[in-house]
Amino acid sequence: MDVYNAQVEGLFIGQLATIGPDKTATGIYKALSQQRHEVTEIGLSGDIQVDKRVHGGSEKAIYHYPAEHYAVFKQALPHLSDSFEPGSIGENISTHGLLDTEVHIGDTFRLGSAVVQVSQPRRPCWKINQKYGNAHIAPFIMSEAISGWYYRVLETGQLKVGDSIEFLDRLDNSVSVAQIWQIFMDRLERKASREPIPKIPGLSDEWRFE
Repeated sequence: MDVYNAQVEGLFIGQLATIGPDKTATGIYKALSQQRHEVTEIGLSGDIQVDKRVHGGSEKAIYHYPAEHYAVFKQALPHLSDSFEPGSIGENISTHGLLDTEVHIGDTFRLGSAVVQVSQPRRPCWKINQKYGNAHIAPFIMSEAISGWYYRVLETGQLKVGDSIEFLDRLDNSVSVAQIWQIFMDRLERKASREPIPKIPGLSDEWRFE
C-alpha cells in the first residue's frame, strides 16, 4: 500500500456571511489564516459552520479539498477561470498530493498535532452554485468525483499552514472517496436513491443514507 503524505499549503477559516437573494447565512466564504488554530472534535477554532445539517459536527469537522481539482474546473469552465482558486469552494485545508482517487474512507492522518480520520465525501449544496454564479458546479463535482472529503477528529491538537499531513493507517476493505461517488451516482441512475449505500468501513452513517 502506498503511503500518502502532504503539507498544509492553505488553512482557511470562515466568518459569518450571507449568500443568495434571500441573504441566507453561510460560512462558505473563507479567508487564508496564518495563525495556529485548535483542532477540536467539531472543527477548527474560529471557523463558522452555519447549517449543521450539511456542514460541521463531529462527522464533518474539517473539510479538505485538493488544490489539483481547480485545474479541472478551469478547463471545463474557462469563463470562470479567475474564480477557481484554493479556498474558494469553502475548504478548510488545501494541499497538493492527496487526491480523491487515492485517499480512502477511514484513512487516518496526523494533521499537525491532531489525529483525524476521513469520514465521508463532501456533498455539494446550492451555495456552491450560488457562490460561483453557475448552476452546473454542484452536478459537475458529483459526476467528476472531485468533492474532497471531511475528517472526524480522533485526537485534538493544533494546526497551522506548513504543518505536515502524515498518513497513519488504512482500514481493511476500504474504498476511495471517488469510489463512493461511483456508488452514489449508480444508485441515482437506477432510481434507487432510497437504498442505503452498502456498509463501507469508516463511512459516516449519515452519508450512507443520503
